[in-house]
Amino acid sequence: MVFGKEVRLQTFGKDKYGRTIADVLLPDGTNVNHILVKDGWCWWYRKYTPGNVILEELERRARGSGLGLWADPTPIPPWVYRRTTLTEPR
Repeated sequence: MVFGKEVRLQTFGKDKYGRTIADVLLPDGTNVNHILVKDGWCWWYRKYTPGNVILEELERRARGSGLGLWADPTPIPPWVYRRTTLTEPR
């Protein structure tokens, strides 16, 4: 969706690790964040966008339709996956 394209970031600050929190926008104004959530390819991380009714509704619809990661009956949130895989001995 964005490979080889120029994008614009609408930034909202940094997370606790110093990573930029932003919406990714294509030149035509398409919000990549919205598309990814709508199609079920990512989680809406409520901590950084609480009360975002657009993302909430897009995720609700994707979950209800079983799109993307929601096709799995028990998808593992990335923050849970990282906590379990990075803290267990290898």
